[in-house]
Parts: sequence; C-alpha cells; structure tokens
Amino acid sequence: MLLLAARAEAGAKTWGEFMSQTKLVAVALLVLSASTAANAQGAEAPAGKGEYLARAGDCIACHSVRGGKAFAGGLRMGTPMGVIYSTNITPDPETGIGNYSPEDFDRAVRSGIAKDGHHLYPAMPYPSYAKISDEDIQALYTFFMKSVPPVKQANKPDEIPWYLSPRWPLGVWNAIFARNGRRGTTATEQRAERHRRRWCRFWIGGGISTTWSAT
Repeated sequence: MLLLAARAEAGAKTWGEFMSQTKLVAVALLVLSASTAANAQGAEAPAGKGEYLARAGDCIACHSVRGGKAFAGGLRMGTPMGVIYSTNITPDPETGIGNYSPEDFDRAVRSGIAKDGHHLYPAMPYPSYAKISDEDIQALYTFFMKSVPPVKQANKPDEIPWYLSPRWPLGVWNAIFARNGRRGTTATEQRAERHRRRWCRFWIGGGISTTWSAT
C-alpha cells in the first residue's frame, strides 16, 4: 500500500509539473501573438502619396535624432569640412519650414536653395531630387505641411571653420555637378513607369544612401 501511495504521489507531482509547463508555454505564445499584432499595426501602409515618397526617401532618418521628435532635425554628421547638423523640416513657422510656399519647398528640394536664398550643402541630395516630378513635389509638400506635427526646435549651427563656411562656391559646384535634369518627361505610359521606377531606385533611394541631409 505504501508503495502504491508513493507511486501515485510521484505521478501526481509529475502531472502537476507538466501542467505548469503547459501553462507557461501558453502564456508565452499569447505574449508572442500580441507582440506580433502590435508590430503589424506599427507597420501600417502610408496614408497617402506624400507619406509614401517621404518613406521612400527615408527623410526621417536624417532629420531626426534618437529620442527626439520626428523631422525636427539635429542629427550630427561629420564631413571633411567640419560638422553639420540636419535641419528642422516640420511645419513650425519659426524654426521649421512652416512659412515655405510650394515654390520655396520646390527650390529647396530640387535646386538646393533655401527660402532666404542661401545654398544648401550637397549633403542634401538635391542633384538627385531634381528628377522628382512636379506632382510628387506637391505631394511631399502637402504631407509635410498637413500631416507632420510642427515642432518648435531651433536648428543647431554648423561647426565649420570660418574660412570654409562661405556658401557662394556652392553655386559654382551646382553649375558643374548639379545640372538641372528634372522632369524627365516620357512619351508613353510604359516609359513613364520605367522612369518612375528608376527615380525611386536611384534618385530617392540612391540620393539618401550616398549623402546626408539638408542643412
């Protein structure tokens, strides 16, 4: 009798351990399922064309810092000339681009000239963005002005020696290297589609991957 009781007790203990382990596995699966659902929600499709283009260009990577507000700038980047910082491209009228007209925005993105007339460093890949169509520029402008929350955050001054800081030589650089090749119009829908794929791959994606951001 004592032997049977001992075996029964051991069996019950083993069964209890099995049930405990089963519960732990069930809880782990539940947590994993919830995490997967949350990640799926975080990877929502772009709300519109402008957001799609901004994601394709990965604008947020250069115009944001870890722990900061999206598109508020401040990313530190070392160059052979010195340190430059990405700028605030939120629609804040004082520290961002909130007072940019569509024409101002176009000139900055496709020609590398800020609203006040100064040349942007080629860290802003405007030679590549010159290929962007008028329609896409308008979509980007609408996204930044209507969908991006304004952030009042002053731009950090660049840390470039005074003898390298004048920007007028950039005009010469633009004349040599940033030939205006924008609006590559196509004669057929098929050619237009090929042009758009080329632009997405080389002008938006390639421009960001080989340079930095607007300053």
